[in-house]
Amino acid sequence: MEWIQHQSSGLVHHYQSGVDLEQMEEYKGRTELLRDGLSDGNLDLRITAVRPSDSGSYSCAVEDGDGYAEAVVNLEVSGQWLG
Repeated sequence: MEWIQHQSSGLVHHYQSGVDLEQMEEYKGRTELLRDGLSDGNLDLRITAVRPSDSGSYSCAVEDGDGYAEAVVNLEVSGQWLG
């Protein structure tokens, strides 16, 4: 499973066979795949220390032996950034 940010085409989070793999430097230590819902098909990604640059569209792509699926979500960061 891969989460990709459309603006940069960068890999935000990559998860395969129970292991978190490579990702863009700017997201290291700030993302977590919420595994509790994986068996039910929930592929939630938590981004912490959110920045204005995190705003934009993200796609989640999943591939297994049965096929391929992709979903797109939009993140809008608003308010005051203190970091």
